[in-house]
Amino acid sequence: MIGNSFTFYYNLPMTIEQFSKYKGLNWEVNQSTAGGASFKDHWNSEKGLNSVDKIKNNAYTHLIFQEYSNYPLLALDTTQKYLNLMHKIANNNTKKFLYATWSYPNILKNNNLSTPSSRLIEDNLEKIKPSSDFDILPVGRAFDLFQLRYPNQTLFTSDNKHPNPIGCYLAACVIFSKISNQSSVGFPKRVFDKINNEKDIYYFIVEEEMARKCQLISDEIVFNSN
Repeated sequence: MIGNSFTFYYNLPMTIEQFSKYKGLNWEVNQSTAGGASFKDHWNSEKGLNSVDKIKNNAYTHLIFQEYSNYPLLALDTTQKYLNLMHKIANNNTKKFLYATWSYPNILKNNNLSTPSSRLIEDNLEKIKPSSDFDILPVGRAFDLFQLRYPNQTLFTSDNKHPNPIGCYLAACVIFSKISNQSSVGFPKRVFDKINNEKDIYYFIVEEEMARKCQLISDEIVFNSN
C-alpha cells in the first residue's frame, strides 16, 4: 500500500490482512506510508520513503496507490504525472488499485464545494488511470453512504479528517471486498494476538453493531452500485 495517514491510521493495512486470514486467503499486506505524503513524495523518496525501490524490487500481486487527499481535486495533473511514473516501474502482472478517499469538512470549504466530493474524487481518479488494469477502491463513496444513513455516527477523529476506528474498519471492508470479490459480512468485530503468551495486542476493535453496519454499507457500495 502506497499512501499516507489515510492509509496507515488505526492499523488499516493490518486490518485488511486479518480480514484475509479470516477468509483463508492469508494475504501479506505491506505499506510504504508517511504522514502527508503525495505521489510526488513517494516518487522522489521524500519523507524517508523508499516506495520506488519497493515497487521495483518486489513482485507484488497487488498494489494500492493513495494520493494526498485534495490533489485529485486541486492538482490532478500532478497526480497523473507521478502515478504514471510509478505505474511504469511496477510489475506488469501486478493488479493495481487507486484508493479513492472521502469528503471531510475542510476539503469542501477549501475547494468551494457545497456537496460531498467523494464521487468527484473517484471520477477524477477514473479519468487518469494509466491503464485498464487499474481499478478504483470506492472508500469515499462508502463513507458518504454511511454518513447519510447514520448521521449521528462519525467516521472521523476529532480533526474531522482522519478516519477513526469505525472509519478504518469500513475502509478495510471496502478494500478487502473490492480486491477479493468476497463479502465482508460476518467478519469479527475485533482480532487480537498474544505477545509472549502474556499481552493481548489488538489489531482492531469496533462495536458489533458498527461492524455490521460497515459490512452492509461496504457490500452495497462494492457489489450493488456503480
